Parts: sequence; structure tokens; C-alpha cells
Amino acid sequence: MMHKIEDHIGRRFEKLRISLLNTCNFSCVYCVSDNTEQVYQGVVPVSKEEQLDPDEFVSLIQSVHQLTGLKSIRLTGGEPLLYMNLIPLIEKIKTIGIEDIRLTTNGYYLKQMARQLKKSGIQSINISIDAIDLDLFRKIARHNHPQRVFEGIQAAVDAGMQVKLNAVIMRGKNESQIVPLLDYASKMGVKIRYLELMKMGHLYQGENELFYSEKEILDTISQDYGISRLPRKKSETARYWTAGENRIFGIIANESTPFCHDCNRLRMDSRGYFYGCLSNANGDKLAPYVHDQELLTQKLRQLLLMKQPARFHGSQLSMRNIGG
Repeated sequence: MMHKIEDHIGRRFEKLRISLLNTCNFSCVYCVSDNTEQVYQGVVPVSKEEQLDPDEFVSLIQSVHQLTGLKSIRLTGGEPLLYMNLIPLIEKIKTIGIEDIRLTTNGYYLKQMARQLKKSGIQSINISIDAIDLDLFRKIARHNHPQRVFEGIQAAVDAGMQVKLNAVIMRGKNESQIVPLLDYASKMGVKIRYLELMKMGHLYQGENELFYSEKEILDTISQDYGISRLPRKKSETARYWTAGENRIFGIIANESTPFCHDCNRLRMDSRGYFYGCLSNANGDKLAPYVHDQELLTQKLRQLLLMKQPARFHGSQLSMRNIGG
């Protein structure tokens, strides 16, 4: 029985983002502090006892789905391809009746997993890539083998998945890569989305001097290409433009053009804590309520009330914990 879980401006939970684990084989500068003593700031390592297995994930997903009618699931991390039972989990989610299962990855293990992921039910995949220049890529990801990511992108395209590239743009770090990334995405026949830097985790208290705005991104692309706006779909995080000749790009402008007003996302971390909004760092464990629809409905309504009315205000949550 579906309950009406909706706030005063009509927002509902329609998409669930699940952080499968909070470990990653990359240490990207916007996710992990330069200070080695603070490398895991905002990340509490998940013990084996706390890490959910596929059946535990599915029990929670199914309970929420029964009350909200979820339209899609996105599996994130940390790095979701490190989750040992990923394929069985995807197959179990499909049995609930949710066909739209997506994944966000750094792409490192994608070369060997792309076809298996597609076969298991992943139709759409987002891949993080913050530079075309390999030396710059190494500096940002703090990983020595960026070429594996490009091979993973090719494998995902070859497997027939819908691919989007995500690039976090940072002043003084990789704004030089905006147009090369667009050209690469065009060559691959995929969309690219540029992300404004979010004040999360170790960046929460900072001045955000690395911030590079939506307007600056558009100005940078306009120096090389004529651009035109595309209509925004309801609840879409990105606004999209075309730049001619198969070049389609989006910008997720969390600061410049907030999209909180029609956000439809609910988030779950790898320990089973749910978050109605990134701005609120205090999650709620829903497992105790899965057999009581009235209490679970009440909890979901409380999580919906956590959503900001207009804009994101930063969060102590780490991207490794919650998947962005």
C-alpha cells in the first residue's frame, strides 16, 4: 500500500542513491584531504559487522519502494565496483520490480566488468574523469594509472550502456581541461557534465577558493564553440547545452543554479543510514521500522522535511560516505 509522502512544495522521494561502501582506490583532492592525518576525515571505516550484504540492502530498498514507488536506483560509493557482491545485488534489486538501476564509478575496474554489468541490468553509468591530460589526472585522482579509466569508458560504450562523464572543475587545477574534455566526450559519443565544487567533507569549513562557477564554465566553452540551452527536465540536477556537432554538455551548478526546489532524491549509506538531504549530516537507520509501515512512513516524512527549501549549505559528510 503506497502512502502519500510529499512535502508542502510537492517534493517526493523517487530516486534512491545507495553508497555501497565507503572505500575507494582513488584519493581525489576534492574528496580526500591533503593532510595525511585527515585522509579519512568525515569517513568512519565501516566494519565487517556493519557492512550490509545484498539481502540487507534489498530488504531496505523493498520497504522504501513499497511506500514511495521508487523510479530508479543509483549505486555509488566510495567505489561501487569494489563491492564484492555487486552483480548479485543488481539482480536482486531487479526482482523487486525496479528496472532503472544506474551506477556511478571512477571507471578503474570497468574494462573487465562492463559487459557483466550490462548483462545484469545496468543500462546507465556515470564515470568520473577530471582531466584528459594524464599527468593532471594523476595529480587530481592521486592514482598512477589513469589510462585504465579511459579503457573503462571505451568498454562501457562498447557494451551498449548509456554513458555520462562527470568532471569536477577546480580553479587553478583543471579549468584548462574543460574544452578538451568536451571534445573527448563528443568523440566518444557521450554526454559530459561539469560539476561545481561542493563544500563537503574536508572542504566544508574552507573558503572554497577552488570554486569555478557555471558562468565561468560557459564562458570558457563559448571561447571555442557557440552554445545554446536545452530545456531542463523536472528534478534534473544538471542543466544542458549543445555546442554543435554532437557536443552535449551539462553543468551541475549546486551554488550558481540550485536545484533543491524539486529534488526527488533519498540517500542511503553503506551502514543502512538514510539521508533526506546532503545538507543534513545526521542519518536515520530505517531497518528497525521495515515491518511497521506506519512508523516507516513517519520516518520517511521526517527525512523529506530535511530537504533545503532553496539551496545546499554544505555538509560535513564525506563524498566517500555518501556518494555525492
